[in-house]
Amino acid sequence: MSIRQAIGQLGLGKTYHMQEIFLNPDHVGVWERLLDGTQPDWQSFLGDYVATLDGPACFYWREIWHTFPDAGVLLLLRDPREWYESMMQTIYPTLTSPALNAQPAIRMIHRLLLDQFMNGRFEDEAYAINRYRAYCEEVMRDVPEEKLLVYRVTDGWQPLCQFLGCDVPDLPFPARNTTAEFRARAKLDGG
Repeated sequence: MSIRQAIGQLGLGKTYHMQEIFLNPDHVGVWERLLDGTQPDWQSFLGDYVATLDGPACFYWREIWHTFPDAGVLLLLRDPREWYESMMQTIYPTLTSPALNAQPAIRMIHRLLLDQFMNGRFEDEAYAINRYRAYCEEVMRDVPEEKLLVYRVTDGWQPLCQFLGCDVPDLPFPARNTTAEFRARAKLDGG
């Protein structure tokens, strides 16, 4: 969410983030068909966006990047243990909540993230962390250095703006989607 807001503050255009699925429920079908093996026409589906961020697009980064080969790839890195703990406090309870799992978007994301990407083994912390590390290593290995920004949100504006060819704005870098914000939005704390 921080990167999404940052790109918005830079005035670059719309980003395709997981939030788009909740804003456009018809997108769920596109991702479900992809999970079943039918590739979308990425140009038509994503052509109005300047970037993709977050799931589900990040799981198909290679297919999207091959469709838009001039695009850069931003790999947002986190400490693997902190990533896992954050996922256990936010995404995992959302995807496994019987009340929330009634939503088609949540079921699709469960299928994509927990069943496919994590092979049903997300609760195995060592496995999940190794899967996360392997994903990051694959991106770093397969994307040419000049097309890749390995980034941490704490890096702030400078490396992001340099990568995007933008001036650094005179604004604080956005800090969005804390665990508390996510849990409140997903109503995981009884709200």
